[in-house]
Amino acid sequence: IAEYVSGSGVLKTLNLDANELDLPKLRGTDPVESLDLSRKSLGPASAIVIASLIAGNAVLTTVDLTCNTICGIDVDGAGEYDASGIVALADALKVNGVLTSLELWDNKIGDEGAAALASALRVNRVLTTLKLGHNNIRAEGAAAIAEALRGNGVLTNLDIEINDIGPGGAEAIAEALQGNEVLKSLNLWDNSIGDEGAKALASALRVNGVLTSLDVGFNDLTEEAALGIVRVERQRNKLTSLGLADCGIGRAGAAEIADYVSGSAVLNTLYIGSNKIGDEGAKAIGKALEVNEVLTSLDVGFNGLTEKAALSIVRVERQRNKLASLGLARCNIGPT
Repeated sequence: IAEYVSGSGVLKTLNLDANELDLPKLRGTDPVESLDLSRKSLGPASAIVIASLIAGNAVLTTVDLTCNTICGIDVDGAGEYDASGIVALADALKVNGVLTSLELWDNKIGDEGAAALASALRVNRVLTTLKLGHNNIRAEGAAAIAEALRGNGVLTNLDIEINDIGPGGAEAIAEALQGNEVLKSLNLWDNSIGDEGAKALASALRVNGVLTSLDVGFNDLTEEAALGIVRVERQRNKLTSLGLADCGIGRAGAAEIADYVSGSAVLNTLYIGSNKIGDEGAKAIGKALEVNEVLTSLDVGFNGLTEKAALSIVRVERQRNKLASLGLARCNIGPT
């Protein structure tokens, strides 16, 4: 079918998975720069057809395939794994010269799919954003991607949130970061990397001078492991965004983070929700805001704060007037 579709100049639509594919847009004969194919229940067969067409598309720069079944497994985990679709997409990346962003969130590609994409990253010279969240990727798949990062000179944004790469996967990525000079954003949220993974990332930050966004929230970290990253970053001073949600951070840890915020001239986004900073921690963060001029997004929700502590941050911000986003969920704030 893919060969027929690729060779046809007249076929305009194809329905393989109860959703019509717009073939002219995929071919580039009806040129668009962005194509949203998310949440269409597209299976391996559709993925193969899509891959055959985007391989030669000279205008399409962004494709979103979020929440499909390109590997035969749906969002609920039902179905039988089939790697043919993701392998076809990876092969397309090897020859496509314009696609800069590919979103594959929640397609259950697994380690085999991750390895296929890694092989594409070794030769692709244009893709800058790859989103692989919620894809059943474990340490093996993460290691394959990490190895590809060593030789890839273009990928700037890698999102692997909600997988299970574990400490081993995090260590592999951290090792790759030590020699990578282009990756700017890394999202490892909810990957069970643990303290060992966090320590490896902290070590990588000591020698990496380009990463500006890092999220290690919800990774079973202890406060000490989370603060290890903060301590390195106080010296490094490169991160503009840091995610430390659910990292066991208490009052003392919040005070140390507040010191970091006070002295940072680059950090504009800080996520420390779902910790245990308490009222004292919130007050320390509030005081840090009094001298910080760059932070524009802050989340301290789900930290057991009283209304008084939450409002102390609000009162500082009324004078400061810099935050574009403020998270105060579950802070016991009443109607007044």
